[in-house]
Amino acid sequence: MLILWAYAVLGLLVSPFVAIGVAVHPRLRADWRERLGFPQATVEPGAVWFHAASLGERRLVDALVPALQAHEPGVSVLVSCTSAAARDLEAGVDQVVCLPVDVLPAVLAWLDRLRPRGLILVEAELWPALLLGCRLRGVPVVRLAPREGPGMRRLRRVPGLATALLAGIPEVHPPVDLKQLAPASPPAFVWAGDALVAGSTRDGEEAAVLDAWATLSPRPLLILAPRDPARFPAVAALLGERHPRWVRRSALAGAVPSDVQVVLLDTLGELGGLYAAARAAFVGGTFVTSVGGHSPAEAVAAGCPVVRGPHTHANAPAWGGVEADVAETPAALPVAFARALARPRTRPPAAVALDGVVAALAPVLDAPPLGEHPLRPWFWPLAGLWLLAAALRPARLAPTPIPVISVGGLTAGGSGKTPVAAWLASRLPGSVVVSRGYGRRAGNDVRTSGGAAELGDELAMLERRGQAVACSPDRAAAIAAAARAGARVAVLDDGLQARAVARALEVVVLDARWPDGGGPIPVGTRRVPRSWVARADVLWCNHGPPPEWATAALRPGAVVVEARYRSVGWRHRGKLLPLDALPARPVAALAGIARPEGFFRLLRGLGLRLAETRVFADHHRFRWTDLQAIEAWKDDHVVVVTEKDAARLPEGLGVWALVVEPELVSGAEALAEKLAVFGVRP
Repeated sequence: MLILWAYAVLGLLVSPFVAIGVAVHPRLRADWRERLGFPQATVEPGAVWFHAASLGERRLVDALVPALQAHEPGVSVLVSCTSAAARDLEAGVDQVVCLPVDVLPAVLAWLDRLRPRGLILVEAELWPALLLGCRLRGVPVVRLAPREGPGMRRLRRVPGLATALLAGIPEVHPPVDLKQLAPASPPAFVWAGDALVAGSTRDGEEAAVLDAWATLSPRPLLILAPRDPARFPAVAALLGERHPRWVRRSALAGAVPSDVQVVLLDTLGELGGLYAAARAAFVGGTFVTSVGGHSPAEAVAAGCPVVRGPHTHANAPAWGGVEADVAETPAALPVAFARALARPRTRPPAAVALDGVVAALAPVLDAPPLGEHPLRPWFWPLAGLWLLAAALRPARLAPTPIPVISVGGLTAGGSGKTPVAAWLASRLPGSVVVSRGYGRRAGNDVRTSGGAAELGDELAMLERRGQAVACSPDRAAAIAAAARAGARVAVLDDGLQARAVARALEVVVLDARWPDGGGPIPVGTRRVPRSWVARADVLWCNHGPPPEWATAALRPGAVVVEARYRSVGWRHRGKLLPLDALPARPVAALAGIARPEGFFRLLRGLGLRLAETRVFADHHRFRWTDLQAIEAWKDDHVVVVTEKDAARLPEGLGVWALVVEPELVSGAEALAEKLAVFGVRP
């Protein structure tokens, strides 16, 4: 353990230079937030977390996910990766993010934002700071299909480091190579005749393959797929020197022209689908001792005859039982290719029950979500000043002409205050929802109609539903104006901090997933001291039961309500449509709310596969470029958004807004008693 701490201290010392490197590196800076520990969660706390470094490991995850979903319906799956190609492949899981750089502060910040229940390390990936961070946060770790890769061999050069890393981490060895069971994608392009695929090739192997291919008669189409994208230019230069008729995959518009002899696969994520149509395959890395051979799983899964070099030690289990034509030296490749091309294709491996593998992952699957931790702990010295200012803020609760029900929360956003306010108002005869109108056009006047620019997005959303609204920074003036217009009761949205208005009922809303908001501002998003829970007549907790510190603080007579959200329908071009009205097309989901992960969960719960997801900041003001991107997405996708986002978008844009409302899980009778004096509807 001491050596892990030494590694962590060293990482802390070099972390400024690491951050600069991420910011300037052309490949890393695109995902710099994730790599430095600040990912945007699109899954709720408690996801099962796989680390699959690149596309090969990702195939193993894809093979296991259906068994995992059968074991636990509705389970969320989070995948972290290190390669850009794997980062771009989101289909089949709930979220894909880049692993943070291996320095302890970045790892802890990353964990505290995504809060998985446990980590499943796929194959050979081991990162010291990552594993130390998991131990510090109590995140269980399991190694799935572990193997001795180059990274592991490097770690073993440091005495005691590998032993410290692996201490107490169980290993799960599947009965078969799971990559062989992953669903295969169709070929990305087509060709006439036979083809030989040289996949995941390393430096020097392309030249050997070209030499051997040149001796074949007749020559099949040769598809060269270098393992490292950085080597695409070097392989292109080699083809230029050898003078076959060749083309880059990125330049292909459709089928391979009949006069082309070689295709350079300079794209990522397409190799697996090509094996299904190839006549034979060479698996790269098998002529490079330091690599030890890449896995043949994709080729074997496609039933493709395989050729390899002499080295398979890095993926020995994957090569076990594989009938391959072996070339001990590059000079023996022509004979091996000829044999493989003459062999018949084999049947793909039969499906294998993976119940035993899933059961062995119990240390992760049975673990609770990682608990809430401060999001920006380095700001603790400033947090005290913020809380002191909130506590000293004077309260001048002026009387109002109509009763006021205040709905507020401890945190700045994401607890679900507006849906609760809307739910209450929909059941109160003569109600009006009052708010200061966050994001509205400047001015102190009282407004009762208009779009998001006039009312703020939340009240504009409620106005589109047909709910009476009033907004002004002077909430007392808004309530008075609503009373003159005939309102009988006001529901004050985000009213806990509105200390200038008296209220007949105080409803405090918490999100059970983030009850503390990650700490007080600026550490997290909590705006007031926890003790303000004691002001609640009703403690309304979304997404689960409230924490003990909240219930312990309640005053006598206060009631607790637990609720969850349910999908009601779609609002499209001003109409409320049923849930089954969504067109059967790929879905692009956009969210500009404080906690978008709940929205994405509801979409997946409807059986929608999210082909694209995009997260904006809460109350994001859509720019012209955003509207252009939405229009482009509409060519091939159904664009779905939250109702709050739809209020900031032109109504004629044609997006589909998911309408949700709270559904009480417990506390309904006690709440009804509290609301009876306001004439609540049944």
